[in-house]
Amino acid sequence: PELLEQLQCPLSLDFMKDPVMAASGQTYERAAIEKWLAMGKRTDPMSGQQLEHTDLVPNVLVRSL
Repeated sequence: PELLEQLQCPLSLDFMKDPVMAASGQTYERAAIEKWLAMGKRTDPMSGQQLEHTDLVPNVLVRSL
């Protein structure tokens, strides 16, 4: 059950099919974080931390799980 929770996007609460890491290091489903960023938000949704950049990096480890 704990592993399954870690595979859920904290924004959409759906299982991540295309997990990406934000500049904060937090992993999100690509579509969910892109929607967040498209609304002009430049903070991490979970921590509120200001993001240094809005580049998203694929999280290969999470994807392989």
